[in-house]
Amino acid sequence: MKTYLKDKKIICMYREKATADFWDKHWEQQNLRNIMRSYLNDNLYIPLIKEYLPTGSQILEGGCGIGHLVYALSYNGYQAIGIDFAQQTIETVKQIVPELDLRVGDVRTLPFKDEEFDGYISVGVIEHFWEGYNEIITEMSRVIKKGGFLFISFPYMSFLRKLKAKLRRYQSNTWEELNTQKDTFYQFALDHKRVLTDLKNVGFSLVAKKPFDGIKGFKDEVCFFKPFLQNIYDGKTHQRLRPYLDILFRPFAAHCILMVLRKN
Repeated sequence: MKTYLKDKKIICMYREKATADFWDKHWEQQNLRNIMRSYLNDNLYIPLIKEYLPTGSQILEGGCGIGHLVYALSYNGYQAIGIDFAQQTIETVKQIVPELDLRVGDVRTLPFKDEEFDGYISVGVIEHFWEGYNEIITEMSRVIKKGGFLFISFPYMSFLRKLKAKLRRYQSNTWEELNTQKDTFYQFALDHKRVLTDLKNVGFSLVAKKPFDGIKGFKDEVCFFKPFLQNIYDGKTHQRLRPYLDILFRPFAAHCILMVLRKN
C-alpha cells in the first residue's frame, strides 16, 4: 500500500516494519553464496566507486545486509567493512565467508573513529527509518575523511511519482495522521532534492547523480503493464528487451537514485 504524505511531499510504503528480525527472515530465504558471487559482476556501484576511490581505500558500507557489496569491494582490492543491525544475518554470512569484515551495529551510532574512512556506501538504508535519517547522515559525515566520498542510493520521487501525486492518484495523508500506523511502515520514496539539502548541511557537496531501476519504477506505478514487465524484471521472458526498456523508463520513472557526494 502507498500513501502520499502531502506535508513532506514523499510517498510512504507499507508492508512490514523493516526491523532487524525482518531482514534476518528476508535474507535466510536467499542463496547467500550465489548472491555474493553475482555482485562480482556489479555494473552500478563498483565501477562508480573505482572512478572516485583508488584500490586500497578504506570503505564502510552502512546497512550492509548480507555483505554482497563488501564482498565485491574486497575482491576488487578495497579495504571494506560492513555493518548491519541484523545480527543473525551477519553471523550466518561470517560462517560462509569468514574472511569478510562484517560487524553488528547501528548506522545511527557507528563504533568508528572520526574521519576513519575514505568512502562510505549506503544502499537502500535511509528510507526505512520512520523518524527520519538525520542521525544516519550525521554519522556518515563524522566517519568520512575530508575529501572522502559518500555513495548513497534510495527510492525517490521520480517525475512519474510526482505526476501521480499531483493528479491525486495516491491516498493522501500527513505524517502525523499516519503516525499510529508506523508499525507497518516499510519505506519512503524520498525527495532527492531534500535529501541533498540535508547532506549539504552536514558537510557534503554533490559530485554526480544517476537514476536507476527504470523497469521497476514504471511497473510498480503503472499497474496495467505490471504483469508483462514483472516477467521481464524477474528474468523469465524477453531478456534482450530488459536493458532497452530500462533506458526508456529510467529518465522519468526510475525507482531509485544514486548520488555521489564529497566530504568538504
